[in-house]
Amino acid sequence: MLRSLAIGFWSIGLLLALPSFADLKDKPVSVSYINLTTCYPELKNEALSHKVDLNLLKDEIDRKFVTSQSLLRYRQVLLKDGAGQQKRLKLSAKPARKKGQYNYLLSVDKLDDKKTGTAIEIPQSQRTNPKQKDLDPYFLNHEIMEDERSYFDTKLNGMELSFKRNFQNVFELELNDSKAKKRLFCEDQKETGIVCTCFRK
Repeated sequence: MLRSLAIGFWSIGLLLALPSFADLKDKPVSVSYINLTTCYPELKNEALSHKVDLNLLKDEIDRKFVTSQSLLRYRQVLLKDGAGQQKRLKLSAKPARKKGQYNYLLSVDKLDDKKTGTAIEIPQSQRTNPKQKDLDPYFLNHEIMEDERSYFDTKLNGMELSFKRNFQNVFELELNDSKAKKRLFCEDQKETGIVCTCFRK
């Protein structure tokens, strides 16, 4: 009997301690979400309302606005060897002679304590459109500290999406609708978190 009462009181206490659905629903909506939905009402999503997640927002944009073409603008990798020496490897897209096509140019810098780079000489054959076998030696016995990629997506309706990732995490995003003369810019400001701003011309 006493045990049943104890279990009953414990269950009541647990229920009282848990926030109700109404409490969760009444949680304040973030300013960034207000700016986001003011700019693009189509992107309303309860999961983003209290705290904007840029990975989730990017997925939501792709669901609502289909991508027709995607371009990797650059990939920049910060590497560190066993002695602590850091290098920066970068692949940058450059327009080729044929319209709509791009070449990727490779550069490798040795970094000092202030992150100032000194170019490392690389073979001429590896400078443009290097193959994976050309890149592999730079990663051998190195730790990948950062892996930043910048993309530019063209949507079927003419809108444009630019975003940057570090590994798998989106930390900057811009959605531009030139026809409607509006632009959404979101970035992870670290100390203050995700900040989204709507710009109208």
